[in-house]
Amino acid sequence: MFASLLGCNPAEPDADGQAGAAGQPFTPLVAGPGQLASSEGHVRITKPIGPGWDCSEERHGEGAAAAVALRCRRSDPGELLFLAAKTHRQPPEQRVDAHTLLMSLYRADNEAFFSTLHYRSDGPLTLAGTSGWVAELDATHERYGEIRKREALALVGERVFAVSAEGRPALWEAHAEAIEQWFATVEFAP
Repeated sequence: MFASLLGCNPAEPDADGQAGAAGQPFTPLVAGPGQLASSEGHVRITKPIGPGWDCSEERHGEGAAAAVALRCRRSDPGELLFLAAKTHRQPPEQRVDAHTLLMSLYRADNEAFFSTLHYRSDGPLTLAGTSGWVAELDATHERYGEIRKREALALVGERVFAVSAEGRPALWEAHAEAIEQWFATVEFAP
């Protein structure tokens, strides 16, 4: 189920002369019809299926070291469901493999955020043209109640590529097609 191939773009130099993963050249991704691309071109997604979605880019930091996320969430504040595709650099001294990053470091964050947590599944997948890891979990948040979450990530050179979906189980089921599309069509450029 999780071994699906998620997009990758060959790397070439970007407009600032910055290189992609591990010093490789970088070609920015650009948005086509029905898509959204991050301003520096490291992430591109197909906007979710159906009406009622608000999408935006968040950026923290500058240049090649910036952390960038494309997020889409349900427009109705009562509909707790959001999707994210994000990338950031991982300093060499902090590098670990995708399994360790997702199932240890991200897991610790999830355990701190949720009052209960149960992993439904986890396993390998291919993301951004390389080996990655994916996990799906059920959790309870004191304020938001029952939550379902899926996270997948891979490391390409110095970049971490991550894609996720999180929300109430009923909305997860109602928007299953949009969630599957999100995971199937996300693209990352090293």
